[in-house]
Amino acid sequence: MLPWLTPYLDRFAKWQAHGRLAHAYLLTGPNGVGKGQLADVLAQHLLCKNGVACGQCHSCQLFAAGTHPDFHRVVPEKGAIRVDAIRALIGPVYGAALMGGAKVVVMNEADALNINAANALLKSLEEPPDNTFWLLTSSQPGQLLPTILSRCQKLHIAAPEQSLALAWLEGQDIKASVALLNRFHGAPLAVSQALAAGYLEKVGKLQTDLVALETRRLYPETFADRWHKEALFCLDELAHRLLDQARLANGLAPLYHERLDRQERLSGSALTRLWQAVLGQRKLLSEQPALNGKWLLMDIAWQLLDGRSENLVG
Repeated sequence: MLPWLTPYLDRFAKWQAHGRLAHAYLLTGPNGVGKGQLADVLAQHLLCKNGVACGQCHSCQLFAAGTHPDFHRVVPEKGAIRVDAIRALIGPVYGAALMGGAKVVVMNEADALNINAANALLKSLEEPPDNTFWLLTSSQPGQLLPTILSRCQKLHIAAPEQSLALAWLEGQDIKASVALLNRFHGAPLAVSQALAAGYLEKVGKLQTDLVALETRRLYPETFADRWHKEALFCLDELAHRLLDQARLANGLAPLYHERLDRQERLSGSALTRLWQAVLGQRKLLSEQPALNGKWLLMDIAWQLLDGRSENLVG
């Protein structure tokens, strides 16, 4: 288990030992801190015949094999958890436990519940079956219905201390800078996954294109054409770049870049306008993925050029 998760497991074990367990838990925290792994460990503790995830009893062996009949997992499909996935649990969670112990449901990314699925889940949380436990994870708990939030015990998983995170990454043969760790909100698993997916190479290409755009060696139309398939990534990275430029403008060190490719900086008012525009377009694209990302990026590219030509300082 990830070393920074041990205190949360210890806390849960105390609740379990004193018979103070809630029927539903919501594990929150940034992406990449191990919420899903902790939920699985808690599930094994609940299902274990010895109550300690012993790894030796028949229940633990079934859990390890992924065949425990009283363990159920719900994950988003195509970005959403739909009502059919919740209805499929009604029989198993309201029926008798096949192993004679607890029944456990782990729901990853619970914020992906659509409204019908959320209402169906709410019924189970309002009238919980005996010895049945729900373990929900979410990086965006604000997306959940207030009524679901009110029926779950919250367990917030914070990012580990920087030294622990960097030490763990080094133990995985991953060389990560403090700036890279900051970029992923201090979450080591997010850093590991991003690097494995070629994050550094992709962000390097983006920064090269941004410099070319800012120095008028790349047209906004060409920039948008190159990046429209990854518009959300592009907008997210640009938002972090602008935040670092704002820090530089105020005499502070950048958080997310060890260095910026250009020392020129927008004036404070131009920086603020562009940053707000980037966040607005990012929110729009997140909520409506079918939107044409090319036009959103082209608009931002022109705003960046306008800001450079009129408000350049430094």
